[in-house]
Amino acid sequence: MRHFTVRAENGLIGFLPVRALMGAGVTAAWPRPARVGLKLIAPDDPASATPGDQEERVDAVRRLPPDRLRLFHQERVIRSFREVGRAWLKQVGPCSIDVIDADLLDDGSREFFATLADQSEGLVDIRREELANSEEQLSATVSGRELRIDHLARSGDRLSEDEVDFLHEQALRYLGTGDSWTAERILRAVLRHRAAPLVRSQLRLACTLLGRPVETDFQSLRRSELEPGTQGAGARHPAFRLVAGWDLLEQWSGTANQIEKNAVHQALFAIVDRTVFRTYDTSEVAAQPQEFFVRLRRGLVMKIRIRDFDMFEIAYVGSTDEAPGIDLETGRAA
Repeated sequence: MRHFTVRAENGLIGFLPVRALMGAGVTAAWPRPARVGLKLIAPDDPASATPGDQEERVDAVRRLPPDRLRLFHQERVIRSFREVGRAWLKQVGPCSIDVIDADLLDDGSREFFATLADQSEGLVDIRREELANSEEQLSATVSGRELRIDHLARSGDRLSEDEVDFLHEQALRYLGTGDSWTAERILRAVLRHRAAPLVRSQLRLACTLLGRPVETDFQSLRRSELEPGTQGAGARHPAFRLVAGWDLLEQWSGTANQIEKNAVHQALFAIVDRTVFRTYDTSEVAAQPQEFFVRLRRGLVMKIRIRDFDMFEIAYVGSTDEAPGIDLETGRAA
């Protein structure tokens, strides 16, 4: 049985761990349906293929109601994942895959690995690992185009019109290939520099395809909570419900002292009633717009993930030094 190791990365471009894994195969030899699916995961791969009827399909899809649009998108994505997974498995055979820093997996990669495990019928063993020999890790090739996207989207400086145009064009490109996750992240960056109705509409489309409202990024709520005189802003929205992460909380509680436990419980109440952004130092994970670090006290941090407009999960709780995706010098999201 072959063994592969990939590392999740806290980046703007999605599917990098998947692309690293696909590099163990020969994509140019895949059948056309798999190479069409590859366009979603690795659009710059020369072997990737575009559906012949893409323009007609795009026009037809735009006329669908939101619920049908989301269903169409989900079916297309899963079909692409399965075609790619089938072609790859045919080349590499039974294998085990170690995913390092799995907490940093982007949503698209997470869904791909889940689909791969499901379709393999036991031929693939996917494991979450903390450490591995770096020499054994597969790495994805990142194009100059992708590096530029990541640099501009993360930049805190004012961008030129040409630079914003570039980001906007790239977001639409990802939206067209079906990678709504990457498209959403780029569109949010565009929106910071160009708050135009068209950009908002395209962001709304990306969120519709992913099955979540635009508000899941929490930015509008965050602004209202931080503005003076809006202390009751959270009351206008339903309370958040913790739907996942209890196991992490219980595991951490086994070694935590009472002061730390009290700090976590107090923060959870602030998250539930949506006052956390006003009462705590928080930082958003740039590559995952629904994820936030909440600094509880010196050396203690919690990472939460917004699942829907009224649901959240705990992705991490514990020492700042061990938190995945955090800048140790600032204690904030990297």
